[in-house]
Amino acid sequence: MEVRVPNVKGDSGSTLVVVMVLAIIMLATVASVFEFGAQDAGLAAHGARRTQALYLAEAGLSRSYTWLEAQEDPPGDSEEFWPFGEGPDSLSDGIYTASIVPDDDNSAGSRKYYTIRCAATAGDKTRVLEADVMTQSYAQFIYFTEDEHLPGSTTPVWFCTQDALDGSLHTNGQLHVWGNPSFLGHVTSAYGGPDDATPSHNPSFMYYNNNYYTHVESAAASNPPFDTPVFGDGYELGTTEIELPDCLDDLRTLAADGGLTITGNTEIQFSRSNGGSPMYGYVSYRPIGGSTWTDVAISSINGVVFVTGTVQVKGVLDGSLTVGSSLDMTITDDVTYRASDANGPTPGCDDILGLVSERNITVADNVPNRANCTIHAHLMALNTSFQAQNYRTGSPRGTLTVHGGIIQKYRGAVGTGTAQGGQVIISTGYAKNYHYDPRFDLIQPPGYFLTGKYYKLAWREVTNA
Repeated sequence: MEVRVPNVKGDSGSTLVVVMVLAIIMLATVASVFEFGAQDAGLAAHGARRTQALYLAEAGLSRSYTWLEAQEDPPGDSEEFWPFGEGPDSLSDGIYTASIVPDDDNSAGSRKYYTIRCAATAGDKTRVLEADVMTQSYAQFIYFTEDEHLPGSTTPVWFCTQDALDGSLHTNGQLHVWGNPSFLGHVTSAYGGPDDATPSHNPSFMYYNNNYYTHVESAAASNPPFDTPVFGDGYELGTTEIELPDCLDDLRTLAADGGLTITGNTEIQFSRSNGGSPMYGYVSYRPIGGSTWTDVAISSINGVVFVTGTVQVKGVLDGSLTVGSSLDMTITDDVTYRASDANGPTPGCDDILGLVSERNITVADNVPNRANCTIHAHLMALNTSFQAQNYRTGSPRGTLTVHGGIIQKYRGAVGTGTAQGGQVIISTGYAKNYHYDPRFDLIQPPGYFLTGKYYKLAWREVTNA
């Protein structure tokens, strides 16, 4: 038998070579892992700094926006300014510098536009954001109330199935929803918000719930199957309050300085007939019950008329005007724009009207208004309501059409009705046909009022390093 003795020296050498090769491969692999890990850590740090710079820039924009709203009046500067100083402000993870650039045309109008700019740096990364904002006007709301109850009572006024509002709505109270109304603009309610004086209030709607006695409070967008409103541009509950002006002193001042001031109870008519022809471009006035008119070209004044007393108003406006009253204002017939048709202002219309009362604005129960009434204007009743006279009595008066918006302290009523088969049948007063005038997004009646808030127009990133 032949016995083979292994070559130990030779086999050990081969094994050693294999081990060394494997070790080199493993070391290379480990080195690669460490290299990739270091690269990943660098990328992560790079991304973290970029993200932190973005957060810092957003914080600067937010702080500047809050600063603007805290000012008693919109800043009148014409050049770029730094609300917190030109030097950078530091936070735990970086620095930022915020500035505000007024629009060149701010001095020409009552609406003010600004660009907020914030440059923020975290480590070696800088990002610059800009936001365009403008002062918010009450004219930007189709509907605004302090409270959604009848004046001096706990009786709620409901938005019902036939109601359709195509503009933004705000109330400092709670919205009452019955059936399927349509809110096509953005809806906000301060009920249960940070300014609500009643701690037990929670942000919510009040749904009718098909029952006179058992209504439902809910923050949900509907209360099926009974109440299913449409929110075309969303809603916010529990927002901050927007305060109504408590007087018209600013309007009085404007009327006295280049406008028209009238003392005593007054009848006002736009484009009154003189010799059979309408006096377009004129506002005419006389004492209530008087016989002699005073005619004033709207182009000859600054667009503001103020009456110390009650006001009756009607006619066809050709121009831009705001009429204010220290007492009640009454709509005695249609108030329309010259550039309009059955659907409201026509394309290119430059007629603008604001009707403002320190008390009520009332649609008169008279012969001209008993078969529909049309109003082209933005209306403000500071104390207390926009309402129809004798809305609970008589026969239905057709439709009350408003192209513009309605601001009131307490929700006024214009009619009564009964629910039948998911619809509201008018019993007395008017059915409502309210439409927002989209021109008020960018313009407003002369001397009109700002809310103290700012409307955000656009946001963009300028530098992303």
